[in-house]
Amino acid sequence: MAPATKTAEVDMLVDAPEQALETLGRKYHSKLRMIDASGDSLSDGVVVPALREAIVEGVLAPGSRLSEVQVAKQLNVSRTPMREAFAQLEREGLVTVVARVGAFVRSVTLRDVAEIYTVRMALECLAVQLCAENITALGRAQLEDVIGEMRASVAADDPAAYVDALDRFYSIVMTLADNRTLQATQASLMGPVRRLRRIAMARGGRMRASFEQAVKIKDAICTGDTRVQDLMREQLHGACEAATAVLNETEG
Repeated sequence: MAPATKTAEVDMLVDAPEQALETLGRKYHSKLRMIDASGDSLSDGVVVPALREAIVEGVLAPGSRLSEVQVAKQLNVSRTPMREAFAQLEREGLVTVVARVGAFVRSVTLRDVAEIYTVRMALECLAVQLCAENITALGRAQLEDVIGEMRASVAADDPAAYVDALDRFYSIVMTLADNRTLQATQASLMGPVRRLRRIAMARGGRMRASFEQAVKIKDAICTGDTRVQDLMREQLHGACEAATAVLNETEG
């Protein structure tokens, strides 16, 4: 896929993204202060998570060129960890690396939405089924707790906080499903999945609809309801439709 449109092929990031990247760099550097920050740890511990967050949150626009020199400066790292970080983000589907040209923030297409939600349907419907089969008292308490966070975010009309809580909800479900292969496969999709979640939440009414369905899923897991896979399927259909509608409106 072409990495950028003519207007998006820029070497320099605008002031707001520059400042945001510097802030993210400080955030992730602080987590490494007690660690020997070798080139590898800087790539995994600073560059990848900082750029991933910036892309997922829309700080870096689709099509933006990521200058190796400039991003390294903004994140306060040398150029050594940059190449591996770009390769990792390309594997996650967040950037496109063009030989002898550079790295570009990957655009989200309607095909991406369809493919990712098809895979999510298979993975997460299985996850909630396994979760319902393996549920414990501690698991029920964890799900109730995160549902409380989601409820508070809806009441505050805070989509960013809601998506963070929703991420935690799915993380708990995957942990309780207790299948390492399933967890690893789902983890490989998390960058694009989080990006699509934030796109979907831009659709009016999606946050409340997502929350109400999540409550039904939580109840079905906790009671061992055999409809749990159907409820998850409904949740993902709604999210897919919302993300598709947002992209269609943007392109229109």
